[in-house]
Amino acid sequence: MDTQDELQQALAALSPADREHVREFVAFLRWRAQRNLAGADAAGETERPWRFNFLEHFADAEVRASRGAGGMEIKIAETVVGDASRPALWMHPPVAGEATVEYHVAVPAGLRDLRLRFAIGVREGAQAADQLVAFRVRVDGWQVWSRAAWPAAWQPFEIALPFQAGNVLRLTFATDALGSHQFAWAVWGEPELVGVEGLKGEG
Repeated sequence: MDTQDELQQALAALSPADREHVREFVAFLRWRAQRNLAGADAAGETERPWRFNFLEHFADAEVRASRGAGGMEIKIAETVVGDASRPALWMHPPVAGEATVEYHVAVPAGLRDLRLRFAIGVREGAQAADQLVAFRVRVDGWQVWSRAAWPAAWQPFEIALPFQAGNVLRLTFATDALGSHQFAWAVWGEPELVGVEGLKGEG
């Protein structure tokens, strides 16, 4: 029902009682929209959420290996960890050293409360005994978060990032097999940056 004509035809096919229900519901929607607008105006709020989805911008990222790239696999795919599936960044590290995926993100001026959200995991089917894989996050070359783990179920995290409003943020995801490469099927689930644009009182 994409056109006004189709909507009018659907309304015409309703009984008088059903059309009255539709009129009442439309009146309610108008009242709610006017109330929300008046509330925002009274509070002087111009805040709005901001997001940057790393998976959507993967084509712009720089993929590297700290040594040789042999054995490394990096891509975007739907991924099962434990019993749950999520879109994810696959970062199976090379035989030796790190796999890195680096993004350059233009952070809007005036952005507040910049945070990085993601989950880590090891893909279903990996076989390991007493093995760990390193997950690391760097901002402008400085490590701001790391874990050495073997997450057989998604482990979610949210970390506050250094103030970056109005700058280009250089953010790097890194994984390292820590010596045992074969099943280090490391993945980052739904990584994104979030923040709040605008300030109360702006207009």
